[in-house]
Amino acid sequence: MNTVRAAPPTASSHEAPDSTKPWTRWWWPGSAVDPAGLTAQLEAFADAGIGGVEITPIYGAQGAEDRYRDFLSPAWTAALQHTLNEAQRLGLGVDMATGTGWPFGGPWVTPTDGSHRPVLGADGQLIGAPTGMQVKRAAPGGAGLVLDPFSAAALQRYLEPISDALAPFPGNPTLRAQFHDSFEYYGAGWTAGIDQAFVARHGYELAPYAAALLGEAPLPTDDLTRLRADYRTLLGELHLEYLQAWTAWSHDHGWITRNQSHGAPANLLDLYGAVDIPETETFGSTPFPFHGIRRIDTEIRGNDDLPEPLMMKMASSAAHVMGRPLVSSETCTWLREHWKVSLAMAKPEIDRLFANGINHIFYHGTVYSPPDAAWPGWLFYASTQFNPNNSWWQDFAALNAYVGRIQTVLQSGEPDNEVLLYWPYADVTHRSDVDLVPLLTVHHVDWLTGSPFGRTARELATAGIATDYVSDAQLLTTTVDARGQLATPGHTYRALVVPAAQHLPLATLRQLRDLAAAGARIHFTALPADVPGLGHLETRRAEFATLLDELRALAAQPDTSLTLGGHPAPALANVALTREPLASSGLEYIRRRTDQGWAYFVTNLTADDFDGWLPLGVSAPYLQATDPLTGRFGEPIHRTAANGPGVELRLQLAPGQSVLLTASHQTLPGSTMTWPPVQPAAAPTSLTGDWTLTFLRGGPVLPASTRLDAPIDWTQLDDPDAQRFAGTARYELTFELPDAPAGTTDWLLDLGDVRESARVILNGELVATPWSVPHRIRLGAHLRPGKNVLQLDVTNLSANRIRDLDRRGVEWRIMHEINFVNIHYRPFDASEWDLQPSGLLEVPTLTPLTPAP
Repeated sequence: MNTVRAAPPTASSHEAPDSTKPWTRWWWPGSAVDPAGLTAQLEAFADAGIGGVEITPIYGAQGAEDRYRDFLSPAWTAALQHTLNEAQRLGLGVDMATGTGWPFGGPWVTPTDGSHRPVLGADGQLIGAPTGMQVKRAAPGGAGLVLDPFSAAALQRYLEPISDALAPFPGNPTLRAQFHDSFEYYGAGWTAGIDQAFVARHGYELAPYAAALLGEAPLPTDDLTRLRADYRTLLGELHLEYLQAWTAWSHDHGWITRNQSHGAPANLLDLYGAVDIPETETFGSTPFPFHGIRRIDTEIRGNDDLPEPLMMKMASSAAHVMGRPLVSSETCTWLREHWKVSLAMAKPEIDRLFANGINHIFYHGTVYSPPDAAWPGWLFYASTQFNPNNSWWQDFAALNAYVGRIQTVLQSGEPDNEVLLYWPYADVTHRSDVDLVPLLTVHHVDWLTGSPFGRTARELATAGIATDYVSDAQLLTTTVDARGQLATPGHTYRALVVPAAQHLPLATLRQLRDLAAAGARIHFTALPADVPGLGHLETRRAEFATLLDELRALAAQPDTSLTLGGHPAPALANVALTREPLASSGLEYIRRRTDQGWAYFVTNLTADDFDGWLPLGVSAPYLQATDPLTGRFGEPIHRTAANGPGVELRLQLAPGQSVLLTASHQTLPGSTMTWPPVQPAAAPTSLTGDWTLTFLRGGPVLPASTRLDAPIDWTQLDDPDAQRFAGTARYELTFELPDAPAGTTDWLLDLGDVRESARVILNGELVATPWSVPHRIRLGAHLRPGKNVLQLDVTNLSANRIRDLDRRGVEWRIMHEINFVNIHYRPFDASEWDLQPSGLLEVPTLTPLTPAP
């Protein structure tokens, strides 16, 4: 297999402006964009703290046909040029899909170059039948057949008109990358010349087995499984070459590549590692157990299709192993039903991505909508609606600032995972209970989680051993350095674990023997049982047995670095690993190495407060804690660990909270500032009195202001305008600061149940924007003795306004094609929705704080 890759562009040509900020997918409906609208939306992105966009043209809006721009037409490329000019002015980066909708395809794809499925010909030979699949959600000028994903030659022909249209743009520093969505070439499983390729790769003819391969002739079960494994392996290799050709084309034009490898019938680690920015995705919502993150059955996709951390690590592992500095995620796809997603709901999903090595968030997503479009504007059917028409857009900048602070850390330094975990892909190809061409998607990942590999990955994580996954091909590029460490193209590792595998390729087993003989630390939880595939089976089995004997002999030698059998964590006891004791705390984390020491991201996604001493696996004299919500930082109380070489620090994290930690061998800026633990100095005081409620911005109209004895859900007002309102209202109270008990060092404002985000303004100064749970903030010096004026600008969801449109029969669903579906892909109708509670549902409290022991 050809593994030669074109050299990537120079750093100056592909380092994106503001890459530490989150980016967003930016759909262009019908590519019906105009300069004024593009500028307005790009400026809105920049103002909200977005760092860049990915342009994906899709189907258009009804009634706007006269505005459509055909993909790659002069009018379309003029819009792209305007976008690049404005993005450069605003400091934004731009990626673009290499096509419209998804997957690759279009009107210039001929039937010969289109995707094919394998069928049995009249002569009993394996031939291809067109799948007939058309590009999904295609934009004008992009509709047509889907491309053959196993043919690099067909891809080159597909790219020719794109090259011609984009000829003015090579080397443009603002156009950073080409994007390929997840593998959704449904039904594809054959390509021209596959018979010859099969002989070349596997050493035997496919033709005599064609009928058996398709289940139309008998073959012993084991032989059939092996035959299908060989066929699947070949398809995977051909698709890898397809991606390599796309990446080489991109590099030739001065761009890098971003690819979602999942879904492909291939070794995902190789696919992720073949591009410049591997990208995973989250689909659906995780049942986080802490208070305030609502997860209502009618608003979610269910519990059988959840975001899976082991899957997230496929992309980040490939990035680490291959030396890719950025690893991205399509984030918050179908997080909840339309307009029922709060910013707070997005945070724990993003935190889990960070803890699993993702450092470049792409929201899913934002739709271009012209300024003259009536609310809610142009829409995409599977989006969380990260767009300026969403009621919470004004508070969106607070989420983006949070993401940016964390990504600044996670994009610096280098990974500090110390153990490689081999992924036995051959066992996946040998599954007999799946289709001939199984798609390894982010959905229903039992092929990963239910395997010995998945169980070993979880065991190592529980033991505090940071791992990256490695493929067969990546192992073949791995060497042993002078210290006995395993050096991959992008990182060095102290040990390698091989989980129990039924099938292991000969080349991999030879490499494992050679690495062990060279002094690499390797542990087999069990020796593999057999070779994969059918060709030359007995010859390969004989060599396989010899190699196993050699491994056993190596393991029996004195002072061996090779161990066989048993759980990996105890077997690595004598390896100088940085075992993270915080793994037993229930907190999720990632550690990265810096020039001065280490950086951590730590998040509490449990139902319980963490309040105690947090042990770290590293030791350094200088520590700093940073609240990524606010940027507040200081030196935490710390001490030498009672057990082990690390350090312990005093930490408090409520459910839903996170922290950035720095452990350094050099003094840190602001290290004289402290980060003490606190506790209540007295019982909370409820902020009672005469409240006023004033509606500030939103629609469809501003309800009348009112006076309240206490804050309430504004949908409970006897005002139909309040019940259909989406936007921001101000709760205002003048109150007397209670007497501070002795030892009070700060005050905590707890807003209670907020629907959904708030801006806290105290005595005319903006203090903070509590958009995530828990909705608590420190008021510090913003409080005054005596009278204080508290203003809470609370923003609700857009759901009640959409409900009102449907109840009144207003036609807002104006998109072509899939117009418009709910989270279960059924026709959307909000008219029967319950009203979503909005505003402050509880009386805020004020609590004096004093240092805790």
